[in-house]
Amino acid sequence: MRARDVRVDLGGRRVVDGVDLHVDSGEVVALVGPNGAGKSTLLAALAGDVPAGGRVDIAEREVRAWKPAELARQRAVLPQKAALSFPFTVGEVVAMGRAPWHGRPESADDEGAVAEAMRLTETTGFAGRSFPELSGGEQARVALARVLAQRTPVLLLDEPTAALDLRHQELVLRAVRARAAGGAAVVVVLHDLGLAAAYADRAYVLAEGRVRAEGTPRDVFTGVLLSDVYQHEVEVFDHPRTGTPLVVPRR
Repeated sequence: MRARDVRVDLGGRRVVDGVDLHVDSGEVVALVGPNGAGKSTLLAALAGDVPAGGRVDIAEREVRAWKPAELARQRAVLPQKAALSFPFTVGEVVAMGRAPWHGRPESADDEGAVAEAMRLTETTGFAGRSFPELSGGEQARVALARVLAQRTPVLLLDEPTAALDLRHQELVLRAVRARAAGGAAVVVVLHDLGLAAAYADRAYVLAEGRVRAEGTPRDVFTGVLLSDVYQHEVEVFDHPRTGTPLVVPRR
């Protein structure tokens, strides 16, 4: 996936301003930054879900040139909130991820894809439960399972860990990391800088709709930059065992 000079205006205000971005097969790229930095809007522009200036290419073809059904076989999108008003079961919700492959040879893998996605997200145990009756964290894992079941070469994930406890945050990002190891290109919005440092190959630090820095977490997660971007002093130091950068607010 490649994006050049992406610009998005919402409500008469420029929310994303001239962003260049790339993510390769096998790579996890994190979008980080404070509230209102434009992360979710940028992700929507990458998905082709909001009108945007500039250019976004998926599989070397402009995102606007794909037909909706074709695009759904190229990229899967996890929104911040998964709202369903009808009492679909968990199994039915996850199976919705296979809809783009209906009538194609790949549909022969439907059952296996759904089972694998539910196993990776630990949702198999409540496959028969009604989705609206689940807790927020359970719903978040089911929504991710739907995206994983779609089996697309590009994954666009908006805060997949926001509603999750510590164990399931790690579970979800290990699943994302495994999908990248299998060849997917992943862009993920994260608020937890520690998770971004641990699981992302590269990170884009956004502020006021612009990219302030891009590179490996070790290179771009500096105390000076993050303190400026978040308007709160932070300290960055290496984990004593793994060497992964740890970001903590100065209190």
